[in-house]
Amino acid sequence: MYPGFGVEAIRRAPPNNRGLAVGAYFAYLDLALSVASPLLGLTGPGAGPGSVLLASATVVLGAAGVAVWLIKALKAQ
Repeated sequence: MYPGFGVEAIRRAPPNNRGLAVGAYFAYLDLALSVASPLLGLTGPGAGPGSVLLASATVVLGAAGVAVWLIKALKAQ
């Protein structure tokens, strides 16, 4: 999902704002990685490895939903 969302972020931005789109995309990606990894690491010992897998699966399903929405939005254009 990572490179695909980056491509869409750049493609949907006007040419004069593509640098801003790339910067915002990577800033949010860095924020997500810097927050999610430690939280999952803290969740595992207390709630068990199953909770880490469940949380990860939930995030993946959410990303898949965003991907489907982007595909539909692109087809509508």
